[in-house]
Amino acid sequence: MTQQVGTPRRRDALSNRAAILRAAAAAFSKRGRAVDVREIARCAGVGMGTLYRHFPSKDALIETLVAESYAHWVEAARRSARTRPNAWEALAAFIADALTYQRRDRALLENLAATTDSAGLSGCRKYLGPLVAELVAAAHAEGALRAGVGPDDVLGLLAALGRLVELDLPADTVSRCLDIALAGLRHGPALDA
Repeated sequence: MTQQVGTPRRRDALSNRAAILRAAAAAFSKRGRAVDVREIARCAGVGMGTLYRHFPSKDALIETLVAESYAHWVEAARRSARTRPNAWEALAAFIADALTYQRRDRALLENLAATTDSAGLSGCRKYLGPLVAELVAAAHAEGALRAGVGPDDVLGLLAALGRLVELDLPADTVSRCLDIALAGLRHGPALDA
């Protein structure tokens, strides 16, 4: 009898957690970290106690959402890389797609923009590091990437581009800066001399 009573609670708990994550994802992606958790609980249809049972702090909730956002981004980037004609195109598309992800998800943008401190860069490395290392190694093996460029350089570039998005600059300005950055990464005799 105890198991029968416990099973609905577990399902209810999973449902509540999912509702909290959906509400938080919608709120944080639009407005970033400034959203109050009371608003998230209200939108999820749960009380504050339920929210805090699943996520003991606002930071824990944000960390979970950011981790999920990065996981989706990495999965999409891996799929995209397989469709590209070469390693340079895969790396360039990944960097360009970063702007799309950052525009769409304010919490992800704020996390990437925070890479100017050691905690932010550590988080960025944790989520994106393995994929970026693979893309960089493949582009080097192809001979398309400028000598000396490593994964941390690409992660730093993602953070810098995130700042452009965060400043809400016109799309053509951001696009031009992206083109300049990609040209700087590309292997060429004048750059590698």
